[in-house]
Amino acid sequence: MPAGPQPGRSLHARVFLTFGDLVVVANHRGQPWFFLLGGHVLPGEGVEEVLHRVLRRTAGFEVRSLDFVGGVEHLDPAGGTSQRIDVVFAGAVPRYAEFGSRIDDIDIVTLQPSRLRSVEFRPARAGRAITDWLTDRQPRWYTDGGSAHPPNGSTH
Repeated sequence: MPAGPQPGRSLHARVFLTFGDLVVVANHRGQPWFFLLGGHVLPGEGVEEVLHRVLRRTAGFEVRSLDFVGGVEHLDPAGGTSQRIDVVFAGAVPRYAEFGSRIDDIDIVTLQPSRLRSVEFRPARAGRAITDWLTDRQPRWYTDGGSAHPPNGSTH
C-alpha cells in the first residue's frame, strides 16, 4: 500500500462541479463553511484518478471531462506549518446522476455563482478560484499570501 501524506507538504486533488447554472460544492453537516470535493494524492496516483474515486464514493457518479482550474497553496487546516497544495479542476454533473451525498456527514449543495463570494470556503481562496474560472476559464495559482500568477501576469 502506498505511503500517506508526507510531513511538511501534501498534494490534494479538488473539484467543483456545475449543475446547469449552479455550482456544486460540499460542506460538513452543521458547519457554515464550504469546501471542494477531493482527496489526498497518494504516490503513484494521478490527480484525475483521485477525483474519479472520490466522486464515485461521495456522490455516486463520475464526470467525463475535467478542466484544469489552477492551484491553491495554503497551510494545512489541521494546524501547524505543513503546506498543502490543492490542484483544482472543474467538471459537470452528468445528466443521469442522482444528486446527493452518499456519506452521512457531508452535504453536497448547489450555490448560485453570485453567492460564491459571500460564503466561507476552506481553503479561503477556493471560492475565488471558482469565480475567476467561471468568469474567464483561465487557470490561476493562489496562495495564502495573496499572490497568484495567472497567464496574463496579473496578481490576485
